[in-house]
Amino acid sequence: MFRRVLSRPLLGLLIVALLGVLAAAPAQAYGPANWQITAAATGTFPGTGLGFGFWGWCDFAGGVSVGNAGDCQFAQYFHAPSGSGFTCEESLDFTNWDATGGTFVVTGTAKVNPTRLTGPCVSIFPGSASFSGVDSGIPAAAGHYNLGSIGGAVGEFQIQVVQIG
Repeated sequence: MFRRVLSRPLLGLLIVALLGVLAAAPAQAYGPANWQITAAATGTFPGTGLGFGFWGWCDFAGGVSVGNAGDCQFAQYFHAPSGSGFTCEESLDFTNWDATGGTFVVTGTAKVNPTRLTGPCVSIFPGSASFSGVDSGIPAAAGHYNLGSIGGAVGEFQIQVVQIG
């Protein structure tokens, strides 16, 4: 009976349309984000052979100035002379955040890939795999921020903050 009602071309079009709708639907695991942030930095310490960098994004949800959900995903590297150093990916899951003091202060947990680099990776930010009340340094106002270099290194630090809700 099903074959008589829907021809193969019509069934194919329905499947393609359904896939298009599903692909276009946003993944809102914790509700719509109120803030989106991207950040990137690179730097070197002249004469030392030390270098670092990171790139990533964050979402903050559950409120405009205080919220109860969010996450960050970023990659970072630290290189030292003779090839020592590390490269890792960090995933932060926020259970609480507060932007009333001018920057995003966050509470949550961190996961690192590869896991064997959890210690050195989270030591840069947020300090441990489980963290509470850590000031991210991310400005809590929409705009593009060129923060110059970090810790005396020659390089750059850029942040883009967008309020979307």
